[in-house]
Amino acid sequence: MSPTKKEVTFKDAFEELEKIAEKFEGEEVDLEKGLKDFERGLELASICKKKLGALEARVKEIQEKFEV
Repeated sequence: MSPTKKEVTFKDAFEELEKIAEKFEGEEVDLEKGLKDFERGLELASICKKKLGALEARVKEIQEKFEV
């Protein structure tokens, strides 16, 4: 990611991913536009997965720290 781009939050990535999914569910999609949306959806899913993984690791760290 370039330093000039703002990092996408989990919330923003998930909301954008939901909008893309709704497009595919609700209407006929132009092939080229659909492919771009599909690619963006995969990027967003990857961002969400990485952020969730980091959060899970942090929760585990905190639990171990307090022996929960």
